[in-house]
Amino acid sequence: MTVTHRTQFQTSTQRDSWIEINLSALERNYKKLQDLIQTPIMAVVKADAYGHGAAMLGPVLQSLGVDSFGVATVDEGLLLRNSGIKTPIVILGATPFWTYEICSTNNLTITIYSEEQIIELESLGEKNNSQILVQLKIDTGMNRLGINYKDTNKVLNNILKSKHLKLSGIFTHLADAKNYEFSKLQKERFDKSLENFKDLKVQKHISNSYAAINYPEFRYDLVRLGIALCGQEFSFLEPLISLKGRITRIHKIEKDESVSYDRTWASTKDSLIATIPIGYADGVDRKLSNKIHASYNNQTINQVGTITMDQMMLNITDIENPKVNDVITLLNKDLTIDSWAKILNTLTYELVCRLKLRLLRVYTRN
Repeated sequence: MTVTHRTQFQTSTQRDSWIEINLSALERNYKKLQDLIQTPIMAVVKADAYGHGAAMLGPVLQSLGVDSFGVATVDEGLLLRNSGIKTPIVILGATPFWTYEICSTNNLTITIYSEEQIIELESLGEKNNSQILVQLKIDTGMNRLGINYKDTNKVLNNILKSKHLKLSGIFTHLADAKNYEFSKLQKERFDKSLENFKDLKVQKHISNSYAAINYPEFRYDLVRLGIALCGQEFSFLEPLISLKGRITRIHKIEKDESVSYDRTWASTKDSLIATIPIGYADGVDRKLSNKIHASYNNQTINQVGTITMDQMMLNITDIENPKVNDVITLLNKDLTIDSWAKILNTLTYELVCRLKLRLLRVYTRN
């Protein structure tokens, strides 16, 4: 077998495994969603844009004209500001009291989900003679963060009479978006809680990607899109991610020989096995062992044996003229992470977030 040599610049990584993220696909997804939804978009880029890299996706989305960004933590908001984002940023998750000063300084919008927060923010605004950006989260059935919808009148009035709080939005979070009946109940609770504030000129939003795409009446003034922008879970959109690794070893095994830990796979004939440096420490769940496919020279091949911490093996018996350093693709627009999620009975969200652990991101346009 011929061993080909390469230089580092071919992937710009110290390891022969990486993720490619297609920024042109992001732009196409945004435009498709914009045309479909016809509503201002909050780009949710929490968890480092679901593992895609918020510092890279953020400026692209800003140039496309997103209304705002949604993040989970103060640090995620600061990362966007340090990446040149001028667009409004809403911290959708919990914000500790001791971070309020830095949020105010960096124009990060704080989500209010308790009455204690109003007191703390009012005190800070008075001390600095400033207005602090806030949005109110109403709990309509998620039972995580938020003001109980029955208490909306009292809490919202306290915010509105404050000299130092500037309210830009009111929202709730759907607990089970694919369950239309329960989502409709949450929408009804949200609407009822705001009956006395129909003339209030702030953005109201309740939709995640699924609701925004499937329930037009849930779109209100803004929709929160995250996983859809990344092209996951919806067949009309393009996944941004490709996961690739170079072959580090090719070797022959005889019939009935096993591969990897616990001998979970054995050959039924003389076979050729390739090893690539991608394992469960890179976010590929060990429970996917012997269940996933890959692409090599435009042919589909099977992963075989138990996936190990840093490596996995694939059956390349039917590949013509395989070579060490050739590229094998585990994920692309045809080999989707949605299929992995179905095998594991979990969410696509969880799996894309895992892939950021130690795989270098390479950004492309095609």
